[in-house]
Amino acid sequence: MMKSLLVACLVFLLLGCGTDQISKLEKENQELKAEATKNRAVANYDLQAKCSKDARAWFKENFPSDKDTILLNFTNHYHRGLNKCFILIEYHYNFYMGKGSWVSDLIAWDVYENSKFANFGETHVVYPKPEYHMEDKVMNCEVWDKKCTTVDEFKDLVRPYMND
Repeated sequence: MMKSLLVACLVFLLLGCGTDQISKLEKENQELKAEATKNRAVANYDLQAKCSKDARAWFKENFPSDKDTILLNFTNHYHRGLNKCFILIEYHYNFYMGKGSWVSDLIAWDVYENSKFANFGETHVVYPKPEYHMEDKVMNCEVWDKKCTTVDEFKDLVRPYMND
């Protein structure tokens, strides 16, 4: 009887120690997971900040404004899944087919590869005489090799690269 009580106590102690050890290891595992998540968030933020800085420098170098520029702006996005930095440029400039005429361009680039992957161009021609009217015409609309016909289609095709 004494021997079985001693064995029972020993088993209880061993199981208790094992349970404590398992609990300790589970807690350490959770702490390591939390630290890894935090480190990924910091790394992602750093990549976003780098993309933003590099996109601004790329934009200034490749798209200088001139006297015909009406609007020249950009947005950028670091796409985590593709590990790429994209920039979408909106560029409106005077077009001298008629007074007040202009061209609207939307152009998307991979900043680090310096490669254009999307382009939308539309002319807006003003005809003041004989009767004032305006004509809009899409000149090109393409994302990668996929053709499109409207600015909304273009934005829908580009959206996955500028968001994630």
